[in-house]
Amino acid sequence: MPKIVDRQLMQDTILDAAMRTFARKGYHAATIGDVALEAGLGKGTLYLYFKSKEAMTEAMADRHFTALSQRWMDDGECATLDDFLESLRSLADIPAEHAQFIPVFFEIFGPSFASQTFATRVESFFDRLGRHFAARIAGLQDKGEIAPHHDPASLGRALASMLDGLILHRGLFAISAKRQKAMIKEVLRLFDDGLRANRP
Repeated sequence: MPKIVDRQLMQDTILDAAMRTFARKGYHAATIGDVALEAGLGKGTLYLYFKSKEAMTEAMADRHFTALSQRWMDDGECATLDDFLESLRSLADIPAEHAQFIPVFFEIFGPSFASQTFATRVESFFDRLGRHFAARIAGLQDKGEIAPHHDPASLGRALASMLDGLILHRGLFAISAKRQKAMIKEVLRLFDDGLRANRP
């Protein structure tokens, strides 16, 4: 009887192996054979799941943005401005192992930004994140937590951009965890001062 393989699990195993291989050897130097070896598979088996390194890269991008969507947009209800600021703090304060893969991400996906299709995919993610933040802001305005003169749509998209910048700087410039936490603290203090309604 043929062995039953969980296709999604096998794809994830291959993509995890690809990320480790690209981090170690560099994306352009790594081959499909290197990825297969890292995954403990034959090249023929790997080709059943991904026809090329480019197809693997597309799948990695899809998985990356799906994971970000789940982490950044499934954060529950924010009943107060304090809840909202705490959710932003949690999102911006990424672990060291996540930060270490940001340069790898840009080596892998950097050239893809020349593709309008890929750039649109990334822009779409940040548009969705901006709308998510905008909905949070509008809800907090309705509760009297955030001053009414702020434009939720513009502010939400600006928050998405700023959060992205904090995370990128942590990974690209090897900012220490201590300095990152201090930067996040100051940014959130600025938001608190600027957003809170009826500040005494």
